[in-house]
Amino acid sequence: MKAAERRQKIIESLSQVTDPISASHLAKTLGVSRQIIVGDVALLRANGNDIISTPRGYVLTQSLYSSQFIGKIACRHDISSTREELELIVENGGIVVNVEVEHPVYGMLTAPLNIKSNDDINNFMSKIETSQATLLSTLTQGIHVHTISCQSKDEFDKIKADLTQASFILGEN
Repeated sequence: MKAAERRQKIIESLSQVTDPISASHLAKTLGVSRQIIVGDVALLRANGNDIISTPRGYVLTQSLYSSQFIGKIACRHDISSTREELELIVENGGIVVNVEVEHPVYGMLTAPLNIKSNDDINNFMSKIETSQATLLSTLTQGIHVHTISCQSKDEFDKIKADLTQASFILGEN
């Protein structure tokens, strides 16, 4: 299979699903190495394809915003409260699309998350623990903003109320 055909198959695969697909899975399916897929995705992005990388694999941005309402919530907490924050969002029907922090040198730093289930939360927390990585919010004393995708403004308001009650909303605690 030629490179152009392989890249087209990557786009087709991502277009047919809403959950992320790992580079390893794509590599196995297309009979190439994981590194070839990583390079293909970089080239696809450079050519204007809106592919993002999440902790569980690649996904087209449009699938993250398939719900009807998108909102942003500014939060503040330390790493010990991360699981609780994510669970409150997911339990109320939200998808944690990304996290943003305002860095004094680089400006806005955004990382895609695509967390929409307890499995996603467990995967994210496991990666944080096993890699000994820190959260982006450690750069800003725990302050961060999440983009939340959900079915309605009512769901978003419920998420915000629960996060406020848990003292996660910035300015509310």
